[in-house]
Amino acid sequence: MKNITTTSLLFIRALTLGLLLGLTTQLCWAKPVSVATSQWAPYINDENQPLGTAANILKQVLSQNQLTIDWRYQNYDLAFELVTKGKQQAAFPYFKTTERETRVLFSEPVFSVTSHIYYNRQRESKLDLTQLKQYKFGRVSGYSYGETIDAYLTDAIIYASEKEALESLFRNDIDFLPMTQSVMNSLLNKEYLDQALLIKQIDKIEGHDTLHVIAPDTLDGKALIIEINDLLAQVKGIKSLELQPLERFKPKDIARLITAEGYPAIVGQSSLAEITDYYTLPQGTRVLILNWSDKILLPSTTDRLYKSMIDLSHVVVLNGPHVGKELYIKNMHLEIQ
Repeated sequence: MKNITTTSLLFIRALTLGLLLGLTTQLCWAKPVSVATSQWAPYINDENQPLGTAANILKQVLSQNQLTIDWRYQNYDLAFELVTKGKQQAAFPYFKTTERETRVLFSEPVFSVTSHIYYNRQRESKLDLTQLKQYKFGRVSGYSYGETIDAYLTDAIIYASEKEALESLFRNDIDFLPMTQSVMNSLLNKEYLDQALLIKQIDKIEGHDTLHVIAPDTLDGKALIIEINDLLAQVKGIKSLELQPLERFKPKDIARLITAEGYPAIVGQSSLAEITDYYTLPQGTRVLILNWSDKILLPSTTDRLYKSMIDLSHVVVLNGPHVGKELYIKNMHLEIQ
């Protein structure tokens, strides 16, 4: 009986110890890493919204060691200062600069971006794109756009956010504005779609840079950066964890079909060949312009534009009895919506 009791006690103790060790391990796994950040779509979405693309990558990277993230939304400049003082465990995402490297620790790159210099096409005729330094630049506080672009920003006007800076460019308060390509396209696609065609980039100047996690220059900070770097090395080569640039939405011309004087019926033809099928289309049918005719796109040497009006543009029908068909329609029947 004594042996059974002793064995039972040993078993209970072992079981208890195992449970405690398991619980301790789970508690360690569940302990979140506090990461300060702020809205920077599409990379970081607003608080209480689905994670942005960069935030999701960092989440996936840390999940390899069962680490979770406690996202703390703060002004980027404030978060940086708190990290330098050891009052914030980590912050993300940050461009690496020589000055910043003297104050905080940087992880290996989490993702990379391309930045451009943008301008308002309303002022295009007044701008000399070969002499940029004579013009007024804007920039967002705390951002670096790579050495090539930063060289133009010595006296730039500082803005608190991309949205504030972009609105200043729309108002022509500044002449040029550098911005990360995907961030600019996200703003234009979501908030300024009607004005998107006004914004143009300088193609011959671009910056390429990487973004990182930062941590305090302390023992704990060094341990965290080493762990993050190890985890980043483990996912290197996984294509689905490499961010692709967000493309700008390219609006297409939508038109409504209308009758014209002398042409009470709207007729579309299936090809430009001599032998073709003809379709009668109801007034009010909506079409997407695939290609405008040359007589619309190109200038004319005469103001006698009848030939331009009866020239044919290529469209796809969006509604009505012939939905989905690609047809050629006389320009006089196309009223842009």
